[in-house]
Amino acid sequence: MLVSAQQNQRNQIHAVVAAVSIALIGLGLTTLSTAWLLMLPLACLVYYWVRRTTARRFRIQSEPFPDAWQSALITHVEFFRALDAQEQSRFKKLMQVFLDEVSVTGIRTDVDDTTRALVAASAIIPIFGFQDWEYARLGEVLIYPNAYGENYETDGEGQRNILGMVGAGHLSGVMILSKPDLISGFDINSDKRNVGIHEFSHLVDKADGTIDGLPAGIPHQVVQPWIQWVGRELKDDKATQKHIDDYAYTNEAEYFAVLSEYFFESPAMLKKKTPKLYEMLQKIYRQDTRQLLSRRPNRRRRIGRNDPCPCGSSEKYKRCCQR
Repeated sequence: MLVSAQQNQRNQIHAVVAAVSIALIGLGLTTLSTAWLLMLPLACLVYYWVRRTTARRFRIQSEPFPDAWQSALITHVEFFRALDAQEQSRFKKLMQVFLDEVSVTGIRTDVDDTTRALVAASAIIPIFGFQDWEYARLGEVLIYPNAYGENYETDGEGQRNILGMVGAGHLSGVMILSKPDLISGFDINSDKRNVGIHEFSHLVDKADGTIDGLPAGIPHQVVQPWIQWVGRELKDDKATQKHIDDYAYTNEAEYFAVLSEYFFESPAMLKKKTPKLYEMLQKIYRQDTRQLLSRRPNRRRRIGRNDPCPCGSSEKYKRCCQR
């Protein structure tokens, strides 16, 4: 996703070579017909086509990082606070590129800088250990004012217990997140729950085309142990690991997503309770989150019902995003 100066230069050279080659061929063929001059504007289009993504990303990641996003990360994102200066710089550049390419749209709710920053943080945290990652199939994240029902309704008498989802069918390329649950996922630390990370871990899983609990790029030595572990866990009628949320036992995909939340929210507990499971997730994500979060600054306290809402609305938390 990130573009180095060397990669940008190589891409520019490739674009120039491709464009000049087409232009020279066109000029050479004008001896047969002047119609071949049409290859000159084609050369310009080829240059633009080759350069478009690389040039845009290189420009975006070089722009100043917005103060409001920085404040949101420092205030809400424990993972970011634990990173050193160089890692934080990389994290912010990945955020800039992500938010430039993926729309974050509010549905009957406002999308402020904090919300945008937390959506991007949710996307970057799971893939931070990968050197080159693309959320290629994601185009938009929809932010709902609260939890919603199976038909995406947010009011009325129907049951509303969905906090987030990755769209399918006509909603392919779309993710839906509940705004208050997105915020509380970051502000209530070590509860093993973070709906943003949960849904983006589904996209990590979906990179090979299917959400099946076996993510793309999983190290070869982990594939068989992971399949066997998950199979044994799901085979039992009841959860054998009492410290794991029951929702993990829905299917293979949800097991991976729930355990991803656990891995990034409470890695020390996961490693203590189930070392083998932690080790497999560490290899899958190529991150040692227990070690990372052990060097974090002191945690922020839990948000109180009467505290100002972290979304910045100036309302009390109980009257705003907690509802």
